[in-house]
Amino acid sequence: MPQGMTGFGRATATHAMGSVTIEVKSVNNRFLKVGLRLPDAFAELESDLEAQIRAALLRGSVYANVSFDRGRPDVRYSLNEEMLQQWLPKLRDIARQAGSRAPELPDMLAMPGVVMEQAEPLQPDETLWTTVKQALAAALNGLREMRAREGDSLRRDMDGRVKAVAALAQKVAARAPQVVQEYKVKLKQRIDKLLADSGVAADDAALAREVAYFADRCDITEETTRLDHHCTQFLKVIGGDGEVGRRLDFIAQEMLREANTIASKANDAELASVAVEMKSEIEKIKEQVQNLE
Repeated sequence: MPQGMTGFGRATATHAMGSVTIEVKSVNNRFLKVGLRLPDAFAELESDLEAQIRAALLRGSVYANVSFDRGRPDVRYSLNEEMLQQWLPKLRDIARQAGSRAPELPDMLAMPGVVMEQAEPLQPDETLWTTVKQALAAALNGLREMRAREGDSLRRDMDGRVKAVAALAQKVAARAPQVVQEYKVKLKQRIDKLLADSGVAADDAALAREVAYFADRCDITEETTRLDHHCTQFLKVIGGDGEVGRRLDFIAQEMLREANTIASKANDAELASVAVEMKSEIEKIKEQVQNLE
């Protein structure tokens, strides 16, 4: 079944070094565009993760955020003893001269640069990389499940609209011959009215030629046949798997082309009204197709 392009997935996987959380979201795009945000220590994994995303999805703008929690402070502290030894006598002299209290240890420790933080480097290995890829696979599964639900909803909506277009095309095909016959009757009535006082009889051959010309000019048999074929193809493609969005977009464009031609040839108010209704449905189909993978 077709997939949509909007979705979200989140997964967390644990490892001896900490826990990995990955969030993946996607929105519409004609092509597949991948954006990744990783901790600095995971930079070497970027190409592998992007390849994993591209193997799972076909279209859409996909954004993945990878975060890592070590479960404990990843910094250690050290004391700048040299700085303490250098400043402590000076500060005590200044305090004595000023008649103030001599600085104590808490005061000294609060001074910038006395207590130094140093991040403890992460030493990733292949087992951690495997955990990250497993978390991404789980997040992508969640994303695809949401996209599948969207795709099913879009399929049901477009299925109904395409069948409505096919029914309207049949209505047009049934009405078209009546338009020619009605034109013939009205034309004959107008000619008879014009020639009523002249004593001249209408030329049946000329009348037949005019009706034939009118019938040829407004003939929509080819258009309704092609439109019915396009509707059948659309329903067949949308019931399949894989990347169907671009094919359906092309078919919908061809459906609109036939509907426009029918509208331009519609020398009848009822046909024109039906053609407008067909075009409206096809435009909605085209909009929905843009959301399919």
